[in-house]
Amino acid sequence: MTVLIVEDDHFYSQRISELLKDQELEVQIAQSADAALAVDLGSIDCAIIDIMLPNDAAATGITSEECRAGFFTGIAVARRFLQKKPELRIVLLSSGVGNTEAEAWALQKSVPFVYKHEAYDSLIQALRRVKVISGERAPLSFIVHGHDSEVVYELKNYVQNALKWQEPVILREQPSLGKTLIEKFEEYSRTVDCVFVLLTPDDKVIGSGSGEEKRRSRQNVIFELGFFYGALGRRSGQILLLHKGPVDLPSDLFGIVWIDISNGIAAAGEEIRKDVAFVRR
Repeated sequence: MTVLIVEDDHFYSQRISELLKDQELEVQIAQSADAALAVDLGSIDCAIIDIMLPNDAAATGITSEECRAGFFTGIAVARRFLQKKPELRIVLLSSGVGNTEAEAWALQKSVPFVYKHEAYDSLIQALRRVKVISGERAPLSFIVHGHDSEVVYELKNYVQNALKWQEPVILREQPSLGKTLIEKFEEYSRTVDCVFVLLTPDDKVIGSGSGEEKRRSRQNVIFELGFFYGALGRRSGQILLLHKGPVDLPSDLFGIVWIDISNGIAAAGEEIRKDVAFVRR
């Protein structure tokens, strides 16, 4: 399998090249947008592309407006690659946070987005996600939750000790490193293989007109559920809805199958195991 590295930082591209060769992958390197677009994609299986690249507009046809004065050049290259070869697997690189438009494009296209300041393992995980690198790596999950800490840690224990997966990502346990909450959430959500959404009766609300008291999940849980549906796809099999007690749900979720954990995670363990059997590694 051959990977094209599109990166103008010579030392960084060489380091990536060494990592990939250690994984027994063939590597080509292009140091500009025009050099990348001149590559014959016929033998290329994956492209790792820095979003900021030198660009000869006369050679590439990528205007200053399209590349956002250079901040979006890698996206323009990725777009042209996908037009030529829709099945090409792509991973995007960024030297820092803040390019929200590039991140939004990557999310829309289900393209992994890796920050250069992260450990190189993040790039390896991204390549596993697009199935360039295989292996026996245990899946990584993300737990979306509300106020029920007991069920959160019960699920965490089940994932690690019963499923034998990696320690799940629980956002409040992760370092912020100066990021805003939404930036932190977006970064950690990119590398996971599976999402467990805990729908627990946290908030009391009064039904409009009827005056009936109802219980709902926290608003952050519903927001994050929608985010993951958009990022991973409703039918990907990577998102599991775990329901505890009487919870009033948005009508858009009616008809979606969920797992009842009212009697505890262990009691629902076999049903959970069955649903995660085909989670991508």
